[in-house]
Amino acid sequence: MSDRKPAATDDPRTQQLCLTAWELAATRGDDPLPPKAAGILMRTEEKLQAELERLDGVDQGQRSQIRVRPDAQAAVLLLHGSTGHPGDLRGLADHLYERGLTVANVLLPGHGHETGALPESRWKTCLHEAGVRYAVLARAYRHVHVVGFSFGAALALHLATTEQPRSLTLLSPALNPRVPFLTRMMLRLNLHRLPFLRRRLGWNLEVFDAMDGAKPLVSKLDLPIYAAHCEDDPRIDPSSLRHLQKKSRHRNSRFRMFPTGGHMILESHGRDSLHQEIGDFLHRR
Repeated sequence: MSDRKPAATDDPRTQQLCLTAWELAATRGDDPLPPKAAGILMRTEEKLQAELERLDGVDQGQRSQIRVRPDAQAAVLLLHGSTGHPGDLRGLADHLYERGLTVANVLLPGHGHETGALPESRWKTCLHEAGVRYAVLARAYRHVHVVGFSFGAALALHLATTEQPRSLTLLSPALNPRVPFLTRMMLRLNLHRLPFLRRRLGWNLEVFDAMDGAKPLVSKLDLPIYAAHCEDDPRIDPSSLRHLQKKSRHRNSRFRMFPTGGHMILESHGRDSLHQEIGDFLHRR
């Protein structure tokens, strides 16, 4: 929210929340805010986001989840998948909160409405929103981790090139999609950028562009990465994880391939192992 001025709205409560959050986030200084001011900022952000999403008609179970711990020394930003919502990461967010972290499990632009239609936002709009949310956390905490699921993992890689997260956790990382042969050739030859195909592909093209741009970024990052994938993922090819293993530069990076579990990896392995492993990984950073 550091570059986002108060939103235009007729609701006095929302106007005041916007103003308070913007003023706190715009406070000068490179160091995190003092604990009391940081707590006020995060609690205001929590109330503001809930109010804005309520006014926007976002379904209750798909709204952002911001939970603030007064004793937290670090925070984590969670980014959901391309047609998902924060509810997909709620179990992990709750676990990390219980482990002592402030969590911001955020709703990306264009998501959170059960209309059956694909989002109409551009992927860079989603990236900008992730950057805004990251800036709020970085204003309040010295260390901020980023967790991305599927398309959110691609966004996390892009975000890490402009910000300085403490670590990245990438789940079912969307780098190489599982698509039919003709679609794969179209992507390889860049034919998907032709105007009539752009119109036909719509949001899927946005996801493909985000994936394509994220792949070469891995070798440019020098930070710990934890990544997990399922071999039988029907949407994202497991070569995505192997790409991360090959290109990651940090010696404390960790990778795990499950033989089964599909795309929704946290539903399959979250409670049994992944929640604990991710919590341990973040606490060692």
